[in-house]
Amino acid sequence: MNQVQKTTVIIGGGTFSHIRNHLSLAAPAFGSTAKLLQYLIPNSKLVLTKMADGSSKLVTNEDIIEYIDGLLKLESTGTIIFNVAMCDFSGTIGNIDSGSHAERLETKNGIVDVILTPAEKYIQSIRVARPDIFLVGFKTTTGKTSDEQFKIALNFMKRTKCNLVLANDTVTRNNMVIVPEETSYFETIDRDQVLRDLANIILLRQNLTYHRTTLIKNKNTSINYYPTIFNRVLLYLIHNKAFKIINGCKFTPGHFCYKYNDNTYISSQRKADHNKIYENGLTKVTIKHDKIIAIGTKKPSVGFTSQKLLFDKYPKFNCIIHTHNPLKKNSQIPVASQLSYQCGSIECGQNTAKNIKPKYKESAYGKQSA
Repeated sequence: MNQVQKTTVIIGGGTFSHIRNHLSLAAPAFGSTAKLLQYLIPNSKLVLTKMADGSSKLVTNEDIIEYIDGLLKLESTGTIIFNVAMCDFSGTIGNIDSGSHAERLETKNGIVDVILTPAEKYIQSIRVARPDIFLVGFKTTTGKTSDEQFKIALNFMKRTKCNLVLANDTVTRNNMVIVPEETSYFETIDRDQVLRDLANIILLRQNLTYHRTTLIKNKNTSINYYPTIFNRVLLYLIHNKAFKIINGCKFTPGHFCYKYNDNTYISSQRKADHNKIYENGLTKVTIKHDKIIAIGTKKPSVGFTSQKLLFDKYPKFNCIIHTHNPLKKNSQIPVASQLSYQCGSIECGQNTAKNIKPKYKESAYGKQSA
């Protein structure tokens, strides 16, 4: 069977939200970023709104939604770079239905009040419908510090399930690329340079491979049933605040897993607060005919794929615990770049397995690594 050639679609420009004849709200954007990205990404398709291209038929948010809905029906759609500036509000004046042909206002009548209603955040529905699509989003701030900018963009990434987010501040001119591993790359005030860097990381990451997980909703598995050493290390990390909520979404980065046998694992959960595992429990994961079956209230952490590859490479070990914390001084833990690999991809697991440096020993608590 021939593999479908995946396409990259870049959507740019701004949209209008019509209120009355000759009166609209607008999200001003004129396509310069989208045009440069199309130049930097080979074989990509550029789609602009009418604000950026007078010949375009894409004017409103509804036009964009209809266009992307069509993309989602195409198996060939592989990457969507969502650079379009969607109008964040619709407006209403009085009891007249809004629209481009609605009754025209007369300036002689003086001041009028406009009621603004938040528009649908359509971007967050894209990967709900098609989780296989590689989605790039953009988040603008005004006058924020670097740390504030990072947290706002990271929160946006988590809500929208984007694979990459370019954060830019229109006051400080600061730019950075946010990744799902809850870190940032390429921080700079050089807009053209950050777009070149964004294009490169898109090309590195857009064709990574993933194992999909099937969730069977059931009760979670209690962690108390599993080895003392596994519990002791997790309790130590919890008591020392190793699992920190930094993403604004009330869940903590990191993941951990206990290998019960070659086909059964107990894993941390995605979008969970790991400080509450003794209250909430973990997800049981089984491997059946190379399919990942999860049993619990939530899917296992996206890092489960990497954990499975590590267990396969180092069969003497049965526990893996990963946190997002700085290395201690003189740490012997090896460091490997993850720039090319999104957490949860098979390639990320292979990169970890290739670079890990295990120190194996026996203890009173059984097999462990340090």
